[in-house]
Amino acid sequence: MAKKNTRKSKKINEEENIKLKNIIIVILVVLIFLGIFYLITVKVTKKDDSTSEEDTETYISSEEILVGSSFNRAGSEYLVVYYDKSNNDNSAISSKVYTYRNKDERIPLYEADMSNIFNKEYATEEDVNKEPKNIDELMINGPTLIKFSDDKVVEYIEGIDNILNYLG
Repeated sequence: MAKKNTRKSKKINEEENIKLKNIIIVILVVLIFLGIFYLITVKVTKKDDSTSEEDTETYISSEEILVGSSFNRAGSEYLVVYYDKSNNDNSAISSKVYTYRNKDERIPLYEADMSNIFNKEYATEEDVNKEPKNIDELMINGPTLIKFSDDKVVEYIEGIDNILNYLG
């Protein structure tokens, strides 16, 4: 009978060892899986962070406006220069606008990029109304600078040379 008890206890010990080995194997597999998942997540997250910081920078310009908001800017007196920024012939205007903005005493100046798809509806090849009363009457034919006072047009200047002279 002692032999039967030792055989039974050996069999029980072997079964417990097998169960323990199986539990350890399952725990190791789960830990390895979680480790791999963690590493992949960290790598993807770092990759996304590096591209978002290097490639895209959010910039909101309060000095570039859409043509449709020309008549409702803050302040009683301001200038809006309308020109196609993608046209290299207009680079002198961009340079003069930058210089003008660095002056101490100046009227606020806004830019409206006529190459912007939202501004295309205000571009024309025809003659324009140089005294528009509202946005519905405003059409732009080439580089133009308009001086507004109390949301009314007080000066209308066309042509690159005339704009450069006005901005000094």
